[in-house]
Amino acid sequence: MFLLKSAWDNIKFHKKRRILSILLITIASAAILLYRGFVEYSEQGMAIGFIQESGHLQVALKDFWNNKNTADMILTAHDMNKLKDLFDKIPEIVSSDAVLNFQGIIRTQNSSSIFCGAGYDEPHSLGAPEGCPVFEGDNSLVLDKGLFNSLGLDLENNNYVNIMTAMGENKIAAGSFGVSGTIDIGTPQNAAGFLIASRKDILDFFGMEDAASYIRLYLKNNQDIEKIENKLNSVFKENNLNFEVKNWKTLNPSWQQVSNLFNAQFIVISGILYVLIFTALTQSLSASFMERIGEFGTMEAIGLKKSLLISILILEVCILSIAGIIGGILLSQAGNIITQMFDIKMNPPGSTSYYLLNFFITAEAVIKTQFFIFFTALISVIYPIYTIKKYSSIKLINYNIS
Repeated sequence: MFLLKSAWDNIKFHKKRRILSILLITIASAAILLYRGFVEYSEQGMAIGFIQESGHLQVALKDFWNNKNTADMILTAHDMNKLKDLFDKIPEIVSSDAVLNFQGIIRTQNSSSIFCGAGYDEPHSLGAPEGCPVFEGDNSLVLDKGLFNSLGLDLENNNYVNIMTAMGENKIAAGSFGVSGTIDIGTPQNAAGFLIASRKDILDFFGMEDAASYIRLYLKNNQDIEKIENKLNSVFKENNLNFEVKNWKTLNPSWQQVSNLFNAQFIVISGILYVLIFTALTQSLSASFMERIGEFGTMEAIGLKKSLLISILILEVCILSIAGIIGGILLSQAGNIITQMFDIKMNPPGSTSYYLLNFFITAEAVIKTQFFIFFTALISVIYPIYTIKKYSSIKLINYNIS
């Protein structure tokens, strides 16, 4: 109790200096935490987008993803029933839906183009940020904006297209579809010539009972991905089933590449910030304590042991750092709220759509960043402690800082 009271009295006596020290720690704490939150938000946002589009897992015929001509590698109605029976026995799987890929030529009276399409049971789950969805029974298509414009379409006066495509063992099929709208998935280079439709309408177009290119699986928890992937592959292997599973990270290698880029940037920028913060904190706190070194000499002269003086010094810096860390966490949360209020928009490179700037501050990020701040603050008192231990009380009283 004596230690705590002594440390607190010292802080109150030098409150102006201590407020400045706490303010410095607060700003340093908030800066690192907000930057880590930005990196975390960017990574998690990308992950959610990829999972919404591709599912946590996908199941298809073996070598489906290694085959350039996927139109011939489709899951039949028998295959899908067999898989659905298996999925129903796995409680970690929340839902599943089928996707049917098809490709060919799309044309109007004045123009034509190659397209790559996908039929969805629930087209809105594609994850496109804007556009009109298609529904079962509409017998309509939704085209990428670039494809829509290249064909010279007009939703009011000229909204019909002819497509020619083939699926599986079926012969080439041709027919007319209405265009109900456009989509913009944000990355023109990935959406060139892309269109979506209702899977049921595409099956009717080909005269097929039921078929899919692959089935998307959505799980309760992201942590179960590896377990379920291994379990399904094991079942397929044991029962000689011609299926295989891939997870969303394997299907979207760009996520790992961007994630590695984000983390590399974070390490570099954090390294620079850490050096600046370390220098500023140690210089500020060390100078502040060294200015008071005579006080510690006086305290030793009246009977306090060096070990007790050192304990008071360490306790004092702990109080300051904890106060600054709490202030930094509150400041970072305030910064996050203010950012949300102003709806700050950012456009990633190569994207036509924007996202709102945000900071995803996790408990793990708080612990890691604030541990560094606390550790830095403790290091700042090493030199004052060394000085107290080295010199006698008389020399400490007459210590010349210069």
